[in-house]
Amino acid sequence: MIRLGLLIFTALTLFGCASAPKTNLYDDIGGKQTLHKVYGLAINRIYNDPVLGPHFEGVPKRHLRTELTNQTCELIGGPCEYEGKSMHEAHADRNVTDAEFFRLVEHVQQAMRLIGLTYEQENRILAALAPLKEQIVYQAD
Repeated sequence: MIRLGLLIFTALTLFGCASAPKTNLYDDIGGKQTLHKVYGLAINRIYNDPVLGPHFEGVPKRHLRTELTNQTCELIGGPCEYEGKSMHEAHADRNVTDAEFFRLVEHVQQAMRLIGLTYEQENRILAALAPLKEQIVYQAD
């Protein structure tokens, strides 16, 4: 009987001390609604930017916001599926420079800060997006 009691005590102690499962970044930031807010703010800044704005002439804000939201959602563990063009295909004729790319990233960072994402959350999102740079920065020969 003592052994059974000890076994139950041990099991309860082990299971009771188990930490809760860690959430993914998507859940951690508040999901798609948060991404939608980030890109709403960032896109307004980007379209009003004298350097970046011309790159987006003819691209509806709503379309860009939806595409960026879905792409980021997918990249950070959310349930979304990005179904747009590849980054290379979407940017091949735009001759995006490193400076322009980083300027856009700054607008996204400022939007993340404005809505209250933590520095860690911001860095994790940017780390998920960073591999796309090599497909976006492209200059025709």
